[in-house]
Amino acid sequence: MDLYQKLHGTTVDSFKIGTKSQRITLTGQTTTGATAVLLDRDGASYTADSTVFFTAYVVGTGTNSAAYTIKGCYIPGSGVSGYVVDTFVDTNNFTRPTITFPSDIFNLTVTGQAGDTINWSATVDLIIV
Repeated sequence: MDLYQKLHGTTVDSFKIGTKSQRITLTGQTTTGATAVLLDRDGASYTADSTVFFTAYVVGTGTNSAAYTIKGCYIPGSGVSGYVVDTFVDTNNFTRPTITFPSDIFNLTVTGQAGDTINWSATVDLIIV
């Protein structure tokens, strides 16, 4: 009975069922304008096995620098995904990073600058529904 009363009277804000969050860190490097997919420290990608809301904080530093946030959602198996990119720093007209989910694998792709080595780092917050 005590368990019923605790569950029955709670709001969504104070008791969440079926939602969990995860934070991953991804890194990579681009040289001479190349494109790269950022990976975790083990060289692996994140696989989305359920619906995911995400916020990615992406920073690239070199002679030129860029910083972005990317917010979006992905529904696995449906091919449905969408996101919004906000640019905070862009010192040399960088190509905006993209997020794709081929075969449910989270790919964060960045593009460097010609003649510049850019070290990329991203922290991604995931809400798994």
